[in-house]
Amino acid sequence: MSYQEPIANYGLKIRPIVIWMGLLIAAIIQFGCANESVPQGGKKDEMPPKVKGISPQNKALHFTSDKIRITFNEYLKETGFGQTVISPPLEKQPVVHVSGKTITVNLKGKLRDSTTYTINFADDIKDLNEGNTANNFTYVFSTGDYIDSQKISGKVLLAKDNFPQEGIVVSLYPADSVNGILHSKPLYFAKTDKAGLFKFENIKANRYQIFGLKDANYNYLYDQPNELIAFSDSILDLTDSTSKPQDLYAFEDDKRKLTLNNSKSISPGFLQFYYNRPIKTFHLDAGFYTEGDFAYLNDSKDTINYWYSKAYTKFDSMFLTADDSQFDTLRMELHFIELDSLLKSSHYSLDIVNQGTVSKMDTNKRTNSNIQELYRALKINFTRPISRINEEKKLQIIEDSTTKIVNPTFVLDQKTKQSILVEFDRKENTHYTLQIPDSMFQGFLGTWNKEINYQFTTNGKTSYGNLHIALKTEHPEKYYIIRLLNANNELVKEFYFTGNGERKVSVDNILAGNYKFMVIDDENKNGEWDTGDFKNKRQAERIYTYKDNYQLKGGWDLDVEVKF
Repeated sequence: MSYQEPIANYGLKIRPIVIWMGLLIAAIIQFGCANESVPQGGKKDEMPPKVKGISPQNKALHFTSDKIRITFNEYLKETGFGQTVISPPLEKQPVVHVSGKTITVNLKGKLRDSTTYTINFADDIKDLNEGNTANNFTYVFSTGDYIDSQKISGKVLLAKDNFPQEGIVVSLYPADSVNGILHSKPLYFAKTDKAGLFKFENIKANRYQIFGLKDANYNYLYDQPNELIAFSDSILDLTDSTSKPQDLYAFEDDKRKLTLNNSKSISPGFLQFYYNRPIKTFHLDAGFYTEGDFAYLNDSKDTINYWYSKAYTKFDSMFLTADDSQFDTLRMELHFIELDSLLKSSHYSLDIVNQGTVSKMDTNKRTNSNIQELYRALKINFTRPISRINEEKKLQIIEDSTTKIVNPTFVLDQKTKQSILVEFDRKENTHYTLQIPDSMFQGFLGTWNKEINYQFTTNGKTSYGNLHIALKTEHPEKYYIIRLLNANNELVKEFYFTGNGERKVSVDNILAGNYKFMVIDDENKNGEWDTGDFKNKRQAERIYTYKDNYQLKGGWDLDVEVKF
């Protein structure tokens, strides 16, 4: 049977269907013409938008227009153009918007005579469908006879750790404007990318001051206490076409006005107070203070931790003094517990917390085991500080395979009072149980611990190696701090070095893994890293990080050399 036979057989019965299908196809065509969309199927579009036309043309001379139109090969997304910058800056920010495939830039304010301008769109140009980005597309024009051609590049790193900084505004000022960033907008500026890199092009041949700024309020001025600042000690000379890349090191100024940023009730009996920079001394008073309450600074010295025992208070006042210069009075709403529930509920008993676990995977299930380093004291962390120890009670450690019981020694952390270090003779690859008897430690809320059994396993000697380090310097006038860091950037060991020649040190029985070094040029010889002072043009103390990672294998000795 041929295809025509059913049509002939059914005659007029098929015509309404044909008409209906025709109308449907026409509607689809009409809808498709009015609404452009991504075709279904096929390879995903990963190409960025491409320029099809520009008016006035890119790198135009004797520019007089107040409007620029840039047309692309596909429809664009309206991004707000928050990253787009024009350099040198205008009195008024240009207005940029999208219409279909075209970007229009409306210039506001008068242009300077004989000046080259660059509009950098950063990541603001994206296609409508897939969001593909035309990265760092720039439009350049000159109001004079030629386009300036000088260029400079570099990177911005955070001074305290040498990590790349994204979103830093790098600015160029006249050479005699040593404090220009405090009171005026720059001649040229660019922004750093994720790798901390920046680049200027089409710069006028001249000499400049160069600055980096984490611009908190987007006004191109260094006028906020929380803004990162960077500067160069020397004039940037762009009269020479062979200018070297610039490295800038951003820091928070140590002359920032000290302020209390925030205060928080963390849990019943525990408060924290956060300052905008490290402090050296503090005094604290509270309406709910009782004898035995205590406070201390965290490791970065910008946070006060305050533990108090009168945890059934709902509201009260706090009085804080920091560095004998900052005075604050606070009315605080506190986490609290009813006195009756404190005494009756086991929920508030002192317990252990945040003990390290290592997950192991076998063929069928996941098991967690507490791995204890063979050459490190066992650290037990508690939910709250310990206020009292019952000397009649004793810790016990049981070797699981032999049920041998020993009474270990322990030391209470005198700063936080929230952990103990337990020492005992231990074997490798052995299972142990630490038994803490009922009511041996009293917590800061007045409640005692219930009986605790903590199981752990020591690792083996093959998990450790020895690192032999040769420290070498040719700068006897300097004082250095050398830090050994593990793969997680955690401090493993710290050394101090002064003088000339070579010094050898060994770090024995450390876990196998990757290690690296950080060297601090300790200019004031106070044994710690210090930030900079922009007013007095003092840089933050330099930190040297080394690209080399040293892999220490278990059971091996590794010799390394560090030069600085």
